[in-house]
Amino acid sequence: MTNALTLAYLAGSRPGTALARACADSELLRTALGERFLSRPVFLEADQVRDVGSRLSDLFDLLLSLPHRLHGGDVRAFARAVGWSPLQIATALGEDGIPREVPRFARSDLYQEESGRFRILELNVGSPLGGFDTPLIDDVLLADPYVSSFAQEHGVDTTDTTWMLTKVLGEALPGLDLGTGPVIGLVDWPASFTFLEPRLRVMAELLRPYGIEAVPCHAGQVESRHDGLYVHGRRLDAVHRFYVIDDVVAPRDAELLRPIHEAARDGKTGLFTPLEPEVYGSKGCFAVLSDERNRHAFTDGELEVIDSFLPWSRTLRDEKVHVQGEVVDLLPYVRSHREDLVVKATGSHGGLDVVPGWSTDQREWERIVDSFAGGPYIVQRRVRPVAEQFPVGDGTRDTESLVLNWGVFLVGHGYGGAYIRGTADLDGGVISQANGALMGTCFHTGTGRP
Repeated sequence: MTNALTLAYLAGSRPGTALARACADSELLRTALGERFLSRPVFLEADQVRDVGSRLSDLFDLLLSLPHRLHGGDVRAFARAVGWSPLQIATALGEDGIPREVPRFARSDLYQEESGRFRILELNVGSPLGGFDTPLIDDVLLADPYVSSFAQEHGVDTTDTTWMLTKVLGEALPGLDLGTGPVIGLVDWPASFTFLEPRLRVMAELLRPYGIEAVPCHAGQVESRHDGLYVHGRRLDAVHRFYVIDDVVAPRDAELLRPIHEAARDGKTGLFTPLEPEVYGSKGCFAVLSDERNRHAFTDGELEVIDSFLPWSRTLRDEKVHVQGEVVDLLPYVRSHREDLVVKATGSHGGLDVVPGWSTDQREWERIVDSFAGGPYIVQRRVRPVAEQFPVGDGTRDTESLVLNWGVFLVGHGYGGAYIRGTADLDGGVISQANGALMGTCFHTGTGRP
């Protein structure tokens, strides 16, 4: 369902692909996001901003409550239930099993259905989130006369996701004085740093106006000394973590991270964020919330959030489940409903380890289901996103249909901006930058750009 802002934008003398080319001409944007961009901003109206922000906040509350509701307050037991390995649990979680405070900071992946309502595919919790560079797209788009005049006429704003990051950073690390020019390490994993370093360097440039000296690096470059952590001879006041729990697969990985975690524990260096928040971003959490055996743990209002926001999801294993009021054997059901289901690893990021059934043939699908069953995987009902129209060419009224992945941020208790990816493959399984998606940003009414 196309909203009124989008219809008004398309009805005017809007630019075509010139906006996408202008984004690609920006050196910083090319470095961070490549050369493929959407030909217009996407739009949310004020009621949509409030609704999606409220639903994300409600879902976040439910996730944080799961260790208490279902595992007697033991976050380690909860982590096992959503697919973490013993090594990951030992590396990331306290031995007492008590959940620690988690910053209210996350980024969702949403599809908008024909009804106009959003469904959530996953929620990335913690610090290693993409999308902080969208203000660069905002600035390019708002430099266009038509976009600028449209924004003024319709009271349209953007949300500066970089500013939002600094806000959350200051709240999560109250001992870090952002006014004194702190040095913060943007610490990634050695293997992924080889291709993420350019984007982290763009992020460092975006943080510079806020008085933050950011140093892109990987965990293997971090040196532990008696007074804290150092990178390239510079003492770090804090670490912004970009490595993820899935990087911890062998004891040597945990050992590589030990100096960072010990410096944070001893108060020598701030850590934004510890690995613990990622347990609430496991896709296994959606299977826990969706499972009919857990419905007794939630109120009617909470069940409404679950049923209206999450697609049907189950842990992929040999057991009986409820599907549309009927009890079925899960694995035979999954094998026979390939076109309507997707299998996902519980801990993957960036669209990796996701297998849409409709993109495989039946024999391959059955092989995947049988080989993944019993492992850290879920099966999820397919969500069909509604297509939106985007200008093509210049000086024409032509448009093309694209489907979007809405990367909406949760900051505090509401909407914190959005990072948009789109594709013309209307029947594709994963909309991600790695799969060649077009990158974009969201304009909206109802909040202001700081």
